Amino acid sequence: MNRAQRKFPVLLLAAGVVAGMFAGGCSSKDVGQETVATVNGDPIKVSELREILGVPGGAFAVPAIPLERKKEALDQLVSVRLLAQEGRTLGIDNTPEFKEILQQNDQLVRIKALLRKEIVAKLKVTDDEIKAEIAKVKEGNQGISDADAAMRAVKSVSGSRIQKIQEDLIAAAKKDTGAALDNQAVARVGKEENLPDNVVLASAGEEKILYGDVRKILSSLSRGGGAHGQPDLAKNPTLVGNILERELTMRALAAYAKKQGVDGSEGYKAMRREMERYVLRGMTADNVAGGSSGVTDKEIEAAYKEHSASLVRDGKKIPLAMIREQIRAALQNEKGKKIIDAYVADLRKKAKITVNDAVLPKV
Repeated sequence: MNRAQRKFPVLLLAAGVVAGMFAGGCSSKDVGQETVATVNGDPIKVSELREILGVPGGAFAVPAIPLERKKEALDQLVSVRLLAQEGRTLGIDNTPEFKEILQQNDQLVRIKALLRKEIVAKLKVTDDEIKAEIAKVKEGNQGISDADAAMRAVKSVSGSRIQKIQEDLIAAAKKDTGAALDNQAVARVGKEENLPDNVVLASAGEEKILYGDVRKILSSLSRGGGAHGQPDLAKNPTLVGNILERELTMRALAAYAKKQGVDGSEGYKAMRREMERYVLRGMTADNVAGGSSGVTDKEIEAAYKEHSASLVRDGKKIPLAMIREQIRAALQNEKGKKIIDAYVADLRKKAKITVNDAVLPKV
């Protein structure tokens, strides 16, 4: 997986696209824009904190979640900002790699901004519904914490409604852009030995999806386009069909978003800033963790011995040889995390961080 695929959180739509923010029935729009904290002058809004607590879009208050959990979530957002700010200080935002990731994600940002606008306008959830769902969650999960029950309830109540809004939005976008497959062209996939890359397989408005586009996507997914002797994924009609459906949905939504005036809107700008922040956080963390030492065989053996009681399959102990590389990766991640945590702790000492305690209860 490359940086462009993993640096910006992607939430799934029904067709494998982005999404995921909702607003509640409470009248808390103004509260959502209040500043709950600042990091070197960069504000963190109530809506952003609510979102990380499980309320996509942040327009829904979650009084059932304890204050301590809200502070923990706020701490995560502070860390993201510190690493993103450090990335700009280091000049990462001026690198070709960073700019390439921004370009690759621009369509994604546009779609997410459109979807947030749509969900905020159409999804309604009441406090009573959340309270009732919390009671159900607790009844079925004895011992669950109040915070976890509340977060699970938010997801449960909103889930099916969000899916319906997403499906309706996709349908509207496809209808508006005339999105459609060229079934005759698609039928040639796998039947012709050398199907030209310029064959149009689908279209949405002025956007055309060529066979060459699909081949590039499948090549990246197979990490090199398939080794010698391996089947050519681009000749598999099922795989090609799946990629086409995803790409057609994405392009229809992006074109529809433009027609809806998303580009240049405050919603688009906010989503763009969020994307830049998370990309910078990820690249900075990678640079910091990249300095960690490798994992030795002795460390792997020690970890294997420590956890041997749980490393059992079908009643037999799993041989070290079978899971050596998994243990190595886990230990390397653990080392990297410790280095990043220490780095962030140092950034905190130098930063000016303010928290508005009076606003926290409104989250």
